[in-house]
Amino acid sequence: MTAAAQPLVAFVCRAPVLSEALAASLALVADVRSFPAGRPDPEGLVRALRPDALVVDDVDEAERLAPYARGARTPLVLIAAEANELRVLGPEGWDVVSHGDGIEGIRNLLVAQLFGRARARQQKGYAVAGERAPDLA
Repeated sequence: MTAAAQPLVAFVCRAPVLSEALAASLALVADVRSFPAGRPDPEGLVRALRPDALVVDDVDEAERLAPYARGARTPLVLIAAEANELRVLGPEGWDVVSHGDGIEGIRNLLVAQLFGRARARQQKGYAVAGERAPDLA
């Protein structure tokens, strides 16, 4: 698979080192583009970019990008470091998911979201590790 044919993951992040680690982990699977959190109009940015998946490490950015993700049917993953959780935006809100620990767990979750999307849509569910995550608002 050529780099041009790889899925595009947009990472809106506060922690650039996390983005670099994720890009290295996904190097043979997806193209990761990093953008700083807290900038104006992140939804306009992702509309222009049209990524195959979105990753954020900031709750406010997750809420700002949720309407786009729902409308575009683009997976949105929140790395909730303060709660030590990974969350995926599902049809009814945020689901806490588990695909392993550390950067490899994030990579595994993204691979499942990118390449298992058709299967997940048929099943209409996620690999939920616990109770539904509380709303972020």
